Amino acid sequence: MLDFRVGIMGAGKIAGVVADTLNQLNQFTPYAIASRDINKANEFGDKYNIEKRYGSYEELVNDPDVELIYIATPHSEHAAQAKMCLEAGKPVLVEKAFSYDSVTTAEILNMSEEKNIFCGEAMWVRFLPMYQMLLQQLQQGVIGRVTNLTCSLGYDLRTKARILSPELAGGALLDLGVYPINLASMLFGPEPMSITSSCAKLETGVDGQSTILMHYKGAISASLFTTMMYQPDNNARIYGDKGYIEIDNINNPEAFRIYHSDHKLVFEAKKPDRQISGYEYEFLAARDAIIVGENQCKEMSHQETLRIMRICDGLRRTWGVKFPMDVEIPAKPEE
Repeated sequence: MLDFRVGIMGAGKIAGVVADTLNQLNQFTPYAIASRDINKANEFGDKYNIEKRYGSYEELVNDPDVELIYIATPHSEHAAQAKMCLEAGKPVLVEKAFSYDSVTTAEILNMSEEKNIFCGEAMWVRFLPMYQMLLQQLQQGVIGRVTNLTCSLGYDLRTKARILSPELAGGALLDLGVYPINLASMLFGPEPMSITSSCAKLETGVDGQSTILMHYKGAISASLFTTMMYQPDNNARIYGDKGYIEIDNINNPEAFRIYHSDHKLVFEAKKPDRQISGYEYEFLAARDAIIVGENQCKEMSHQETLRIMRICDGLRRTWGVKFPMDVEIPAKPEE
């Protein structure tokens, strides 16, 4: 069986992690790299043993041997580049956040469905075996009825020009905040009944730190803290009426522990030794969907991608965080 050939659009840090992962993943190969700078593409290709190097994204899209394109450029560019891929008939996996707002997100997802060409969001937490195992435990009622989530996620990203730039859809929300929001959605399902939040903006106008409180039907809540100013513990607790779960490192769990209400440890899981980086699972799922003719992954459906982007729109609107490409941050659509 020939290796599944992946083209990478953008030659930054995450693209490098993906290329290294694909080099170690059976039946996959990082076949092509594209950058607006051919010298950067060549340097990246040499480092990760990539056969095809392109100095434009259009060349990558037009390569007939590329079976999936992974977009690893700034958030502001995702929608236009995903559209380019779909118009050329290329399946595409878009790094989170899928875009900078729900309007462009819906446009691309609708195109994917109309053309029946795969398009997915590379929200890797949705694909990680650790979270699949955790969700199975919750479905079995190990801590009873789940009622609350508390978590934090942050890193010191103040020296990262991309994250500081409104022109590139920067800020903590789209780079980091989408992780705890996705975790809440994985646990509690439908959109929250109400959201309250506070945000500290940086001098450039992007969000630097936020606290988000989500309320769901049935007296369920989620408290989410995100910052790009420093690194907190990056852990989570999930509470139920019969116990609770601790998660170490929510965006790539090292371990999770299940306790009964008497604080007795009843189950512990640790990250699989066989895991490469964690990014491999989204590529395996994308390939499987493409092979059977699906236009999305069940782990991160189009509906979920759009739901998360609508939540982010609402938060940005509340905070007054705007990007130059915003026409108007859309209000929540009528149900």
